[in-house]
Amino acid sequence: MIAFGRLLPSLLKENIFFVVTGTFASTLCVLFFDTRFYSMVEILLLFFIIFLSFIVQSFLGSLQPFLQRSHGLLLYLKSLAVNLALLSFFYAFLYASPIDILLTLKFCLLVTFLGTSIYFFTLYQKQFERLREKGTPIGPPQKLQQVKELEVLKQQIDPHFIFNSFNTLAFLIDQDKDKAKQFSGKLANVHRYILFNSNVNLVSLADEIGFSKDYAYLQEVRHSQEVQIQFDPIDDADNIFILPVSIQVLIENAIKHNTFSETQPLKILIRCENHHIVVENNRYAKNYDIPSSKIGLNNLRDRCRLILGKDLQVEKSEALFRVAVPLLTQ
Repeated sequence: MIAFGRLLPSLLKENIFFVVTGTFASTLCVLFFDTRFYSMVEILLLFFIIFLSFIVQSFLGSLQPFLQRSHGLLLYLKSLAVNLALLSFFYAFLYASPIDILLTLKFCLLVTFLGTSIYFFTLYQKQFERLREKGTPIGPPQKLQQVKELEVLKQQIDPHFIFNSFNTLAFLIDQDKDKAKQFSGKLANVHRYILFNSNVNLVSLADEIGFSKDYAYLQEVRHSQEVQIQFDPIDDADNIFILPVSIQVLIENAIKHNTFSETQPLKILIRCENHHIVVENNRYAKNYDIPSSKIGLNNLRDRCRLILGKDLQVEKSEALFRVAVPLLTQ
């Protein structure tokens, strides 16, 4: 609520632009494409009706700081319904000529197209700016030494991932060449995500979850029923931000430090809880040393401190290991 409150002045400004620009553009287009005569009073009434339509539409969607893709079609249909109701009222009761249903419908589609185009232009322009801002550290300017540390930490992600992925691929090549081919294709997708996000500090939770599911698939191909990774549904994941590759680090950490089998599988659960992403697994800790680049969990903890100014929450018991990664919400 506090973050949304800070956005209200900007959103109000965007809505004013949406309503004013949309009203003038739509009124001029209707008058341009309609060959019938309009009196001055009718022009003013048409302007008022379209103005009222855009006011209603602004409350239907443009007070949202972000819009998920699944809501786009619904917003368009709502806008069309509002325009159809108000313009039909105008041509049926306020305009001198008899109502032409087909022409009225065409004008509704025209006004809806103009309105949604202006809306999406203003919304996604602002969304792009906010996403770009997520690429900079949050809070007060970081000291030069902290910035240097952050760059080093980000550079550690890639070799850390490669180190473990090639071990997995080498294992699969010896065991099952078909699965190795399938694995290499998924590995390319996963690695592409890391390359594209190597220069940002935060990514949307929706993108991170999609990447993590691909990575989970790679691990489940290798370990069959020995590793079971479950993702609980998360609402509004497009509007929540997280450190890139953070979930993958925790999945990898659980697999690396536990022993498991088909009769005693490693179960990893990923869910959202109290503005954190929680990754927890049952513990079957290994009682011998394993090769490790030793930068996974420590790297993630340091990135949390430098970028978010918060720490990981780590809980460990005999039966359970649980890590909560802080999230940034709008």
